[in-house]
Amino acid sequence: MTALLSTVVVVTLVGSSALEAQGGEKKVKPKPTIPAGATAVSPPDAMKVPTSPRVPTTFDELFAERDKRALDALGYLRCLQVTLSAIQSGRLGQVPREWLITCVKQDSEWRGVFSELTEDAPGIRIHRQFALRGGGMPVDDVVDTATVAGITRAMLRGLAAPLPGKGSFEFLPVPLMQGTFIEVWFLPVPNNPQRAVVGGDSLIQMSSDGVRELGHARSAPPIRTISVSAGQTFTLASTEERIPQLSELMLAHLALSLAPEVRVLTKQYESIFKSGTLNVQHVQR
Repeated sequence: MTALLSTVVVVTLVGSSALEAQGGEKKVKPKPTIPAGATAVSPPDAMKVPTSPRVPTTFDELFAERDKRALDALGYLRCLQVTLSAIQSGRLGQVPREWLITCVKQDSEWRGVFSELTEDAPGIRIHRQFALRGGGMPVDDVVDTATVAGITRAMLRGLAAPLPGKGSFEFLPVPLMQGTFIEVWFLPVPNNPQRAVVGGDSLIQMSSDGVRELGHARSAPPIRTISVSAGQTFTLASTEERIPQLSELMLAHLALSLAPEVRVLTKQYESIFKSGTLNVQHVQR
């Protein structure tokens, strides 16, 4: 994935009361009569305020949220790699340099999407798609254009921000849709699973359309290089107190290709990954 950086072109209505005040007394409005043979129609429900998403509170829930992001980040980077390889092999034909490329998750399937941003609704023109099914293939399936537009704009915001590592390490902005907003993570690009970079991952939060910045991390964890040796168990010592960094969890999943069991140790917990299952066992230290 070394060529990734150079190849990416720059993603309460309140109901009125039934009571009225008149002459110092409150009288109930007469109930309307329904003609014989007519059917009563229920009044429309009052508009409901949407419920806020539940915020994880337990360690297991917090870990699961972070781990899901790690898996999605790996999926995004793999999608980008496969799509770029398809360009280089000619499977996508001629791809103009002005087209933007990003990856979106559509119905649990990752797709590389080539597009151009526009001023008119929906704000983006989709030119081509490459789905990661059957080893990867061009498709003309329906795609959520609003999601593509938001992800593309968020990606461009990430590319415009200084990347961690001061150019000594290869990082990419990885935009991940989180329901009502987008997270742009700055993450090390996996090159060699036996010698991996972790840390440096920081975050920008963007609105779901990718236009407004909602927040920006002020600091990033230190970058360090870790050697992963093949064997029965690989243990990764995290620098975190409870929940491992996103890049550390990405490495844990990648290391399962070299060892059947991977253990990630924070100061308070030990999380055990096993090959062939997504279930992670947690032990308090």
